[in-house]
This record gives sequence, structure tokens and C-alpha cells, in this order.
Amino acid sequence: MTRTKPRTVFTIFVLFMSFALPTTIVAAQTKVEGVIKGRDGAKIILQTADSPKLIVLLTDHTDVAQVQGLLKARKKRMSMAALVPGLPIKVEGSYDAHDQLVAETVRFKGNDLEQAQAIQAGLHETKAQAQQNTEELEKQNAELKKQNEALTEQQKQIDANKAAIAANTARFGQLDDYYIWDEVTILFANGKTKVDPQYVPRLTALAEKAGSVLISI
Repeated sequence: MTRTKPRTVFTIFVLFMSFALPTTIVAAQTKVEGVIKGRDGAKIILQTADSPKLIVLLTDHTDVAQVQGLLKARKKRMSMAALVPGLPIKVEGSYDAHDQLVAETVRFKGNDLEQAQAIQAGLHETKAQAQQNTEELEKQNAELKKQNEALTEQQKQIDANKAAIAANTARFGQLDDYYIWDEVTILFANGKTKVDPQYVPRLTALAEKAGSVLISI
């Protein structure tokens, strides 16, 4: 019996140590201040003095509040929708395995929220105007494209007309080149313009010959 007691005490001590060790591991808490530069659902891009792009993760347990009063001692619970770009905030939480700060609390001032919301309203109006300008520009570009296509078709027609005119001009220029197929000499009496009947058959034959030549051409 005396030999079994030390073994029992030793076993209990080892088990106690094995259960006690994990309780000593505590996640380090971190406090940061910065300005929200972007928001994507539960992910916030925070610009701080040490990092231009610190990722802050919001969870269902994140406590979001607006500090109030002269000493900023009072706080008003707020929705996560209030965390808009341009808002200065203070975040307390711990980093996860991906070096992202998981937020436990988020605090901001009321006047800072008003200014950030005003900035967002102005940006929204500017974005809407820019969208309208883009749509108008696209409409104008489409109209210009349509007009350019019409001008291209007109230019093609003009070029075709010029080609036809050039071809006709070339044909007319060839009229200077002629051939003498036959000839008839007619004599008129002094002071007379009437053709003597003796020339009529010869003129008729010449006209018939000229007609047959034109048909062949």
C-alpha cells in the first residue's frame, strides 16, 4: 500500500498541469485609430498611422457605438451601417492568423459621423452625375458613329459617281478620233440654198450608210 500512494499523487499532479496550461494562453488585445477608406460587407479597410490598408473584420459580437458628452463618457449603440468611408474610428480587438484585426468594439464621434455622411452624400451625387455624363457621352458617340457611317456611304456614292463621270469623259474625249467612211460633194448655184434633185439619191445613200456604221459601233 505504501508504494501505490506516490504513483497516485504523481498522476493527479500531471493531469492538473495538463488542464491548467491552456488557460494561460490569452489573445493580446490591440487598440488602433484610423479613417475608414473602404467597406466591403463585414470587412473594413482602415488607414492608420502605421498602415495604409489595415483589414478590420466585423462580427455579430462587435460592439459599435457613438461616444457622446463633453467627456465622451456616454455612448450610443449604433448599427454597423454607420461605419461609412471617411469616418474616423477607434477599434479594439485581436489579430487572427491572417493578420486581420477582429473588432470587439468600434467607437466614433457624432460630429465625425455627420461629416462622413455629408461627404458620402456628395460623393454619391458626384457619382450619379458622372454616370449621367458617361451615358450622355456614349449616346453622343453612338450618334457620331451613325453619322460617320452615313458619310462613308455618301463618300462611296460620290466616288462611284466620279468614276462614272471619268469614264464618260474618256468616251467623249474619244470623239475627237474619227474616220471618213464616205463623202458626197454638192454644188449649189450662186445665191441658191436648195439642193439640186440630182444630189438627193447620193445624199440618201450616204445617210443610210452612216446609219449602218453607227449601229455597228
